[in-house]
Amino acid sequence: MPKRLWLSPAMLATGAALLVAAQLAGAASERKGGIFKVGTTGASTQIDPQLAYVTTAWWLEYATAAKLYNYRPGGKIVPEVASRFVVSKDGSRYTFFLRKGFRFSDGTPVTAKNFKYAFDRVRSPDLASPGAQFVENVTGVSARGMKLVVKTKMRSGKLLAILAMPFFQATSTKLPLDREVTNVRSVSDLPSAGPYAFALNDVNRLTELRRNPYWTRGPGRTAPRNLDGLDLTWNMNEQTAFDMVKANQLDEGPIPSADVQGVATQYGVNRSRFWVNPTSTCIGMIGFNNSRGLFHDNVEMRKAVSWAIDRTDYSGDSFTRSPWTHLLPPGYPGSITKPRLQPYSPRANLAKARALAAGHFKDGRINAYYRSSGNGPAQAEVVRRGLVNLGFDPANITMRGFSGADLYDAIGKRGSDFDLAVSLGWCDDFVDPLQIDWFPFLPGGSMFPDSPLYRDKIAAVLRLRGNARTKAIGTLDLDIMRNLAPVAVTNTYNQLSFLSNRVDPRSLTFHRVYQDWSIPALALK
Repeated sequence: MPKRLWLSPAMLATGAALLVAAQLAGAASERKGGIFKVGTTGASTQIDPQLAYVTTAWWLEYATAAKLYNYRPGGKIVPEVASRFVVSKDGSRYTFFLRKGFRFSDGTPVTAKNFKYAFDRVRSPDLASPGAQFVENVTGVSARGMKLVVKTKMRSGKLLAILAMPFFQATSTKLPLDREVTNVRSVSDLPSAGPYAFALNDVNRLTELRRNPYWTRGPGRTAPRNLDGLDLTWNMNEQTAFDMVKANQLDEGPIPSADVQGVATQYGVNRSRFWVNPTSTCIGMIGFNNSRGLFHDNVEMRKAVSWAIDRTDYSGDSFTRSPWTHLLPPGYPGSITKPRLQPYSPRANLAKARALAAGHFKDGRINAYYRSSGNGPAQAEVVRRGLVNLGFDPANITMRGFSGADLYDAIGKRGSDFDLAVSLGWCDDFVDPLQIDWFPFLPGGSMFPDSPLYRDKIAAVLRLRGNARTKAIGTLDLDIMRNLAPVAVTNTYNQLSFLSNRVDPRSLTFHRVYQDWSIPALALK
């Protein structure tokens, strides 16, 4: 399954998308009504359901969309518009039975044809939806009344997780098949069937959500709905938006890096106005070039570098990143979190690193690529220091910086001379409860060393089902990192939130999949 690589925690924090984010709410708030006001520094996102493909858009769509199956804030996937489904004996035909009672914000009832239309738009060559890559296994979709049939080439253990993506939500046939919907002036312009709907979208200025007037509680419709709506203002000056949150003129906004510690000191952490939540789908890492050069057929040196890097220094401040050492972050299904079982340590262990590296320096030269913007130079310096401490001659260490996404282009070129790459990140597109895919680290992936042994181990695990697979993947995760070390995982990311005094902290429920507060649960004092 294709995945997105992200460049920095700043992009994560602004919603550019493997740790369970705890549900932080206490007792539910009794307050109803009011508009939750958000300010952000970035340009607006797409809101067309078959085109929107960033975390911020999907966070909004969790409030507006109705899906066959959906994720609860804690990460559990549950039936929503679908009441149940059955699978044919050969596993190639999935029949979904839909509930009655869902209506779009223009009053139109939701039927199976609205889910078929979502597939039609995803597959439209003129629309060019990024969702098309996820349904290459689907051979046909048919709808009749409240019954939807999805045919596939082969049995798919991840189909429900795919259908829970916003691409495949109930979609009004009012939306054109061949072009994007951008400008919205009322809740009937872009009809949606969730508790809220887009009421205004003024590109790069303001996006508004308001209550879907036709949404009522019932089977599958159990979400809270406290707010009258949400206003999201785009392209704000960071300092201005921050000051407006402090003055309770905005309810959520950015925190300038220079102000993070001051905010934590003034308001405390996870008490009232400043909140730190681990994201659920992203890790940071140092990548090795396993196809040539120093790290090719050199597992001892890969493990040595993993011990030589000080992840605490690499992660920087304790709010935006947390040190981590293996592929599945804490809380992700199957991830093993006991400290004594971790493959590496938050602090460098040079004794272990030097013992592993002895005799494996090859010609003693190493080329390191890094991201030259943001925190990239600071992380590159931590890596360079670790390499020197490991035993590399400083004169033989070449550091080469690349701006932003150019780093990924550079390491992806055939014949690239990099040995390791600093400040890499990887994000999952959705949380797959069966964990069928394992990003670039599966055999054949760009960062997986050639290893028949581990190809066989992974194949054996992927033949398992349910809890047995989840547990086995967690064990294999540690095995791969200890004994194959395809990359050096460095950290997980945290989402920082700064809220106004108007927000009722009892209503705060962090959504582990969409990496922000659940909009339907939010309430004002």
